[in-house]
Amino acid sequence: MPSYRLHVPIGALHAGCSPSDVLEQAVLALGTLHVVEQHEVEAPLVAGRRVGRVALRFAVDATTRAAEDAAARHGLAVVIEFLEDTVASIGPDSAVVLPRGEGGRFRPIPATTSR
Repeated sequence: MPSYRLHVPIGALHAGCSPSDVLEQAVLALGTLHVVEQHEVEAPLVAGRRVGRVALRFAVDATTRAAEDAAARHGLAVVIEFLEDTVASIGPDSAVVLPRGEGGRFRPIPATTSR
């Protein structure tokens, strides 16, 4: 089963929500589609500033590479839409990352969808 990681930056939280709520909802949303293997909230430097984001590692069913990548992209889109509807805005877009695991390393897959 191919493994992917999605990194979704947390923008403004909706009233009454916390970063842990964002993580919980992200796992819930992605878990409806794929097996979530690992999850955390992180704050890496992006363009010279710290950006809080949720990071989820997940597996997709093995088929063809194109279909696997499409399934991962769909999972990312579902997570973003669900988070924006429930707990927080997402942004900046430049901090959204979706790499695929290969040979012990994760490399970004080409983006074919935009928000």
